[in-house]
Amino acid sequence: MKKLVVICPVFNEQETIPLFIDEIKKIENQISNKYTLDLVFSNNGSTDNTLKILQDNANKYNNIYYLTLSKNFGYQKSLDFSLKNTKGDLYIIIDADGEDPPSMILDFLKKYEEGNDIIYGLRENRPENFLIKKLRNVFYRVLRFTSDDEIILKMAEFSLFTNEVKQHLIEENSSFPFLRSAISRVGFDTVAIPYTRQKRLAGKSNYNLFSMIKFAVAGILASTTMPLRFPIYLFPVWLFFSLFLLVNHSSNSLYWNYLIYISILYIIITISFISIYVARIYQNGLMRANAYLIKRKSKCQKNDSN
Repeated sequence: MKKLVVICPVFNEQETIPLFIDEIKKIENQISNKYTLDLVFSNNGSTDNTLKILQDNANKYNNIYYLTLSKNFGYQKSLDFSLKNTKGDLYIIIDADGEDPPSMILDFLKKYEEGNDIIYGLRENRPENFLIKKLRNVFYRVLRFTSDDEIILKMAEFSLFTNEVKQHLIEENSSFPFLRSAISRVGFDTVAIPYTRQKRLAGKSNYNLFSMIKFAVAGILASTTMPLRFPIYLFPVWLFFSLFLLVNHSSNSLYWNYLIYISILYIIITISFISIYVARIYQNGLMRANAYLIKRKSKCQKNDSN
């Protein structure tokens, strides 16, 4: 039978983990005639009782594993580390909070059995305020417009993909991984399943406005070189205004000041964007690992996986 690896990144989710495991166990019972299931939690430096709960459940169920990272490296790096350190035939990424319903795993598997390599949840709606929804929609459309590769609107990490897809995803050597962009980039036979995000099973979200802004900036920088190309697109505009001021107002010192201000602004924008990408190139060139494992606080998969 094929091995299905369910990867679940967690940070301070002590209230939701037991409820989430109950849901996964229901799914496991329904697919046990076709698949074996490993549930792997990526414990991203949790500071509550998350580790203790994971240890207790791993002792109770022999197919529950947990990778405890040495600190909170962030959601994307946690996923990247988990993919590089798990083995299976199929992979599902899902959060423990229940906002992405575990019951959809059955729908994912059905689409996989129809011949698809990547199946993802298409977020049509979610229980949050109107302004946040609109800002999300603007972000994803800006990202899609500026991206160097195709970006699938309303797609997140909640997905199923084959081991072949996974191998291509982990080939990327980026110190700033952005998984949903990478999934879009690799291609393969892909299908979406529309759904509405649910309310959390329990507890409070660790995802705040600052996290959203940080995520948006990281997503744009990981998906597009538009900021790096922007000064080139801006150059004709700068040149036009410079020539216009020189030709029509060469004797007016005020307009010369305008020209100086415009030139300085253009130089600042150019240097700023270049600096951001040079810093990223430098970080990638260091070849550092994106996360580190605390072995004594982890239970890794057995080595008999394919």
